[in-house]
Amino acid sequence: MNNIFNLKRFMLLFKKHSLEHAKTNLLSTAVLAGIAAALMGFAAYTGGGRLPLQLQSIMFIYLIAGAGGIFTSLTFTELGNKRKATGVLTLPASHLEKFLVSWIYSYIIFQLVLIGVFYVVDWAIISVSVPPVHEPNKLINIFDTDQRALVGFLIFAIFHAFAIWGAIFFEKMHFIKTAFVFFIYIIVFAIINEPLLHLVTGVKDLHGVAYAQAYYIEGKNYWNIPPTDSMQNTNLVIIGIVVVVFWVSAFFRLKEKEI
Repeated sequence: MNNIFNLKRFMLLFKKHSLEHAKTNLLSTAVLAGIAAALMGFAAYTGGGRLPLQLQSIMFIYLIAGAGGIFTSLTFTELGNKRKATGVLTLPASHLEKFLVSWIYSYIIFQLVLIGVFYVVDWAIISVSVPPVHEPNKLINIFDTDQRALVGFLIFAIFHAFAIWGAIFFEKMHFIKTAFVFFIYIIVFAIINEPLLHLVTGVKDLHGVAYAQAYYIEGKNYWNIPPTDSMQNTNLVIIGIVVVVFWVSAFFRLKEKEI
């Protein structure tokens, strides 16, 4: 039998994990639906029954990023804490199989459940809302390239990678420590971003945000410089590489853990 990956052994481990965490996952789904209903219901109420597509996009991004980071961190808690990890590490399965089970639940299944919950709640809120006749509500297509909702999947991938890394690397208060490291990274990146931009372009009045558009200010004049398609594709590749690096480093850190 393959000591690295065996499909039958993996399926048994996946079934075991599913049965043991069924109640917790159902409760988490109910809480997620409640939060989504509260957010979108409040937005529709304060907006006079209006729930525009842009607002639906923002709600989706908040839900997938916030709830996704928390759920991922909780899913990998047992693998990070040495005392809690004893039961997991002693299971007759490889580290890859244990990692994949948690990864599939926290990344793939979570997104499928979130999309289902979001659409059910969104449809319900739109159905009961009474917007002005000239501003009817429409159900958003989160996969439409014209909507910002797609950004949520990218943000979630970054949060997911950081959450996995932190949950496995830190044994105590991993969620707080991971969030601290993440925000330190954002602050440092923001500080060095513009000096690097000036160094590369040689233009001191050029400003911008990493992986986004830049803008040039000269006196009272303002010019927006959107990224080209090739630049956007390059950004996606870079972010994808960073995410995979965090996933892989978390897996190898898991392999180093001993009882």
